Parts: sequence; structure tokens; C-alpha cells
Amino acid sequence: MYSLRLMLTTLMLTGIALSVGLSSWMSTRDASEQIEELFDAQMMQTAKMLELFYQHGITASDAQALTEQAQVFHVENSDVDTFAEQADALQLSYEHKLAFQIWSDKGEPLILSDNITAQPITEFVAGYHQKILADELWHVFSYYSKDNRVWIVTAQQDEVRQELVSQIMHNAVSAPLMIAPVVLLAMLLLSYWLFKPLKAFEQRLNQRSPHDVTPISMPLPSELLPVQTALNLYINRFANALARERRFSADAAHELKTPLSVIKLHQDGLAELIPPSQQAKLHLAAINSGVTRLSHTVEQLLLLARVDSIEELTLGRSHVQTMVEEALNQLMPGITDFEWAMAIPSDLYVAADHFYIELVLKNLLENACKYSPKESLIRISATRNAKYIDIGITDNGQGMTPEQIANAVERFYRVNENEGTGAGLGLSICHHIVELHRGKLTLTSRPQAGLTVTVSLPAA
Repeated sequence: MYSLRLMLTTLMLTGIALSVGLSSWMSTRDASEQIEELFDAQMMQTAKMLELFYQHGITASDAQALTEQAQVFHVENSDVDTFAEQADALQLSYEHKLAFQIWSDKGEPLILSDNITAQPITEFVAGYHQKILADELWHVFSYYSKDNRVWIVTAQQDEVRQELVSQIMHNAVSAPLMIAPVVLLAMLLLSYWLFKPLKAFEQRLNQRSPHDVTPISMPLPSELLPVQTALNLYINRFANALARERRFSADAAHELKTPLSVIKLHQDGLAELIPPSQQAKLHLAAINSGVTRLSHTVEQLLLLARVDSIEELTLGRSHVQTMVEEALNQLMPGITDFEWAMAIPSDLYVAADHFYIELVLKNLLENACKYSPKESLIRISATRNAKYIDIGITDNGQGMTPEQIANAVERFYRVNENEGTGAGLGLSICHHIVELHRGKLTLTSRPQAGLTVTVSLPAA
């Protein structure tokens, strides 16, 4: 399973990161090229200014003296190395990273800066080139002045250019990184807001009753409307299929009821006409058992159809002890073969439809008798649990396995297909009725020690 919200956020962040990275790289590349051109132009301009200085500030006698003794300019080695630091007017931060030389056309040094070697840093070839001096890379510009017959050389450490490029790259990357948490938070809030209709759609579906087959109608974004339409079409098909199934069950039960009555009537007539014999008794007993079982199934089907058609219950304040006693009375005298222990406080009331809850209790008590040995003890209890009343019925039968409990409320499910006379509808009907009361029916088994069925209903 994957998260659309996480995927969308990840893709957007990846896209932003790639865009910022590509933009920073392109900006740095362009800035590096522009810086190279700018400093190269500056070196050439400095060389031409030195040419003017030499031409107008140096006399012939001075020039002759320079050939005999070169003039060395001292450059302060400032402690200020980066743009982030400050320098005063007499201590410029980059002065010691810039150098110049003036050589005669005969290779004699005339004017030198002392922050670089006294040897020629040029091959006396006009143009730009690079040279490594004292493990430092220098950019060198050589210019030959024909009028003065001297070579003018300007040089600049590569560190100057690289520091400026690094500063530009740092500024290009640091700003996006600083606002990245804000962007991430904004994207998470945006994704939450965008997926809010989907969350509301999920909550609406979770709040629907399992038996609610009405179409879903709620305002949704255009992207979710096809989902709602498809879901409504599915609900409509399911509702139609369920209605056909219920109609068939009800019609079949009604159609079988009359023939069963006729069969039962003729079976009673045959019992009076046929001479009594062991063989006749066996056949009549088999007919009676089959008719009884089929009649019970028909009654359950009719009851199921009736319960399925319930749209609204008539809820009232029902006395728990009274409903249990009435259910027991309806089962008399068939329950006299069992021992009964009842622990129900007289002050317990539930919000219920008296008729249907009494029907549930009668069905559960009948099941407890059916699966318990004769003379065994069956317990009935009722306790208050917060806002609910728990009514428990515990028998002493064989109990049920976890798999059997999981399937027990399914329609037509029988624990043992070869035993009993039930149709597998009793617990399903009880479960449906309890759900209509917004209650809960739970089964708890004790291996080889019986089963406890608990009906939890809202207290009144």
C-alpha cells in the first residue's frame, strides 16, 4: 500500500530540489564565465594603465636607471582574506593577491611587485595564460608596449575568482535551503487540504450502516465525482440483487407454507388409518421430522424477510428481566429438562423494540437448550457496562472454534451440517436485529465447556 499524499509531496519536493539545483548550477556556471571575463578585462586594463604610467611618469634617465636597478614595490600581506572580512583604505583585502611586472624587451626587470617571484612570470608571449607559482595558480596577462619597448605583465591569484564563484554559489543554494522547511510545511498543509474531501468521503462511508444501500451524495472535487458515480452504480446493483434475494426467500417461504400444512394434515390422517406397526411408526416419524424441520425453516425465512424489511424500530424503555421471563415462558414446557440460573438485577432497562428483542432472547435460549446436554445448567445474566446493558446466556455444550464463531452470523451457516434441525438463520436474524438497535452480539467460547452469547444494548 502506498500513500498518494506522501508520493505527491515527495514528487513536488524532488521537482523543486532539481529545479533549484539546476538553476544554481546554471547560475554558477554563467557567473563563473562572467567573472573570468570581468577579471581578464581588469587585468588588461591594469596593464594599459601601467603602460601610461611608464610612458608619462618615467623619463629616459629613469628608464636607464631601472635597467641597472629594478624598482620593487612592496605589497602589504594583509590578514584580510575573504569578502566576509573588512579592510580599511590602507589595507585592501585583495592587494596581496594581485601582482605586476614590467620587463624590457631584452628581458631586464624594470618594475616588480614583491608579492611574487622576481623571475619572469611570462613567456613573453602576448595574451592570457596560467602559471603555478609557489603552489598557487595565477592568471597572467602579458602585453608588449611597442612605443616603450617593454613587456607589461599583470597577474591575479585564481583564489580571488574561485572565492567569488563560491560566494555566489553559496548564496544561490543557502537561500532555498533556508526556506525549504517553510516550503515543506506549506506543501504538507496543502496536501492535507487537497485530500480533505477524500477523507470526508472515507468518513461518510465508514459511518454508513452495513444495511444502508441508498446512493451517496456529497460535494466532491471533479476528480472524485467518477468514483462516487461508480460506487453508487455498484450500490444500486447490490441493492437490486439483495431485493431480489429477499423477495425470492419470502415468496418461497409463503409458497411452501400451505403444502407443508397439507402434508402435516395427511400425515396425521395416515397415522389414524394405518394399522400400528413398528415399520409404520418409523415411516410416520420420518415424515413428521422432515415436515417439522422444513416448517421451522419456512418460519425462519418468513421471519428473515420480515426483519430485512424493517425500516424503523419502535424503541421504548424495556425491562430486561421481564423480557427474559417472557421468552422463557414461550419456550415452556420444552425447557423443563434443563437447570436454570438467572442473575438479572431488577433495575436494568434497555432502549429496545420489546417484540424483536424478546424474539432474539427466545432464539438464543432455544439454541442454548439445543446444544446443551439434558439436565445441564444454563446461566442467564445481565450487567451494566457503561452506557450499555450486557445480557449473557451461557450453555454447557461443546462450544465453538474461532473459525466457527467468525462464520456463525452468516446466513445459512450451520456448525454441523449433519446435526440439528436448524436452517442456519437464527444467529443471523439475531445479529441483524441487534445491529438495528445499535447494539452488539458477541460469542465467547470455552473449549469443551460451552458457549456464552452476549447481547449488548443501549441502556435506557
